[in-house]
Amino acid sequence: MRHPPSAMHHPQSTIRLQHRLLVLVLCVATSIVAVEPSRGTSLQEKIEKEKQTLQRLKQEIRKTKKQRDQARKKQSQVLQSIERLDRQLHKERREASSINREIRQIDRELDTINTQLTGLRADMNDKQAVIGIRLKRLYMEGRAGWVSPLVAATSYSQFQRRLLYLASLATWERDLFEAYRNQVAQSEQLHAKQAKIRESLVTQKGRIDNKLSVIRDVKSKKRVVLASLKKTTRSHEQMLHALDQAENRKETLLEKLERRSQIAAGNIKKRTTDAFRRGALLWPADGDLVGFFGRQKHPTFDTYVRKKGIEIASKEGSAIWAVSGGEVVYADWLRGYGLVVIVDHGNNYFTFYAHASKLLVKEGATVAKGAVLGETGSSGLTNRNVLYFELRKGTKPVNPLRWLAKR
Repeated sequence: MRHPPSAMHHPQSTIRLQHRLLVLVLCVATSIVAVEPSRGTSLQEKIEKEKQTLQRLKQEIRKTKKQRDQARKKQSQVLQSIERLDRQLHKERREASSINREIRQIDRELDTINTQLTGLRADMNDKQAVIGIRLKRLYMEGRAGWVSPLVAATSYSQFQRRLLYLASLATWERDLFEAYRNQVAQSEQLHAKQAKIRESLVTQKGRIDNKLSVIRDVKSKKRVVLASLKKTTRSHEQMLHALDQAENRKETLLEKLERRSQIAAGNIKKRTTDAFRRGALLWPADGDLVGFFGRQKHPTFDTYVRKKGIEIASKEGSAIWAVSGGEVVYADWLRGYGLVVIVDHGNNYFTFYAHASKLLVKEGATVAKGAVLGETGSSGLTNRNVLYFELRKGTKPVNPLRWLAKR
């Protein structure tokens, strides 16, 4: 999707009709003067005929004006529809990101439980082996196994020592059995928790699948709306008028920001950093350069437009970087351009970043060179993932390629 031209001259059919009306009136007046008085009946018929022609022209003018107004209304509605779909897409993506965070948290909980179960199983296996040995020994010794050491004692003191030993052994075995029983119960609890968490994970994955389906649906709707832009306009000039609406909003915003910057600084413009010089600016995103600064042929409407920035084709969700340090003076929606960030770098230099899918900075934030401002996307009047970038000296656009570092 190309960006709107800075200035376009739109032929006005209404003006042409008015011109035709004026010429016709002059012709009628001339013919009246030239007609002989003796031909009054013929003159009257001619006047009536010209009146009818004038009436038809007036009706045509009203019809053309109505069609023009309807076309402009449709264009405005289309722009509103695109912004509404962009906002919905942004909301769905935000919710999808939240669900993904929950899924990652669930995965971490599962990992923790699996680690606990692994350690618990190892400890239970050790206890089980010891318990097995003891049970086997008791089985082989029979009921007299506990009494034999006491009966074999040769003195009372030896008897006491053996009794104390057997009591300690009995306590140890009881504790061993109790610990093993507790571990079995703990293992069952962990398995139940694990099953519940896995069920939650399945639910969350179902939710994310639904969100992705909604996102695909919204993207499809936006493509249909963008395609309708050409169908709902009666001429290329009217279509370009719709694009001009977005351009005018951007220019008005930049003029406002420039005035506000000068007032805030007491008419003393902020100095830029030493790094803000030609050939030293960081590229605002990774990707191929697909749109250039200056006069170019519009791919759809077979006419030339003057572009004020460049376009970089980038994978959706890629980082948008500040080309140099500065202050974020705008971070919000701008109709036609989607999610937009504008940075004031001082000395009346501004940079403009558009079509983002997500913004990671807020107005008033101070950012360093290379700070991540947001993520690339396709918001606004575009159906592909691009970053639209402008560099301004005040409100005057300058070619960014002369300022960006060579790559």
